[in-house]
Amino acid sequence: MLTVSQSGDISARRFEIEGQTLRFPAQFRDASSAVGLFVVPSSAANALICDSGFEVAQVAPGRAMFSLSCVHYRDSDCGVYREISMAFFVKKHGPANRIPYLGTWLDIVRDDAATYVWKLPVTTRLAHDAGILMWGLPKTIEEIDFDVSNERATFKLCMDGREVLSYSVRAHGKRHQPPSASAVYSMYEGAPHVTHLTHEYWDMGIRLGDGRLRLGDHPIAAQLRGLGLPRRPLISSWVGRLALSVSAPKKL
Repeated sequence: MLTVSQSGDISARRFEIEGQTLRFPAQFRDASSAVGLFVVPSSAANALICDSGFEVAQVAPGRAMFSLSCVHYRDSDCGVYREISMAFFVKKHGPANRIPYLGTWLDIVRDDAATYVWKLPVTTRLAHDAGILMWGLPKTIEEIDFDVSNERATFKLCMDGREVLSYSVRAHGKRHQPPSASAVYSMYEGAPHVTHLTHEYWDMGIRLGDGRLRLGDHPIAAQLRGLGLPRRPLISSWVGRLALSVSAPKKL
């Protein structure tokens, strides 16, 4: 059963989903993640998200950044589930960046870039409905396997009985990243909105080119091949433990 308390102030709304009461900010208290950042053609990236109204931010002439983020949530307001985010760094709303290309890189390094999520499969109904109702995220319910063995963490996504992708990174890290915030853009209730994520990372490892991406035979895999994938990511990371606080969406 789905119910939403009506309020002009989005942050004050209450959501009854799958027997759970959810409010803003939503808390994701314990998870692990594997991330890969890939440089891709900006024209192909823009073609995939052309209906969103957002435009990718270029990191070099004709080049944009694709983010593949795989997460296993162990404790959250949305329960235990897995998620794979396929997203692009996009141009921020507001004054134009005065430093072309370099400004985008600085935003990424400082964790201050804005992203737009293109695909967001998850494994449970609660996570699916919450993502759509609370943030306008393009979630679908799919099969996602997660395994840690031989010092590597591997996520595998299947849709419609066909493999979409498999992604693995070295599951090791000792770094701690203090709380910081990032922005996610979405179309919420028919208008562009921004959601802010405050996150803290422990047992984090960042490496150049370590991630291993394999694509399957699903149509989404074919779209990823149109981005020049698979290949090694420019940067990969593993976070052994992370915590997130996710705000209410705010109209841009």
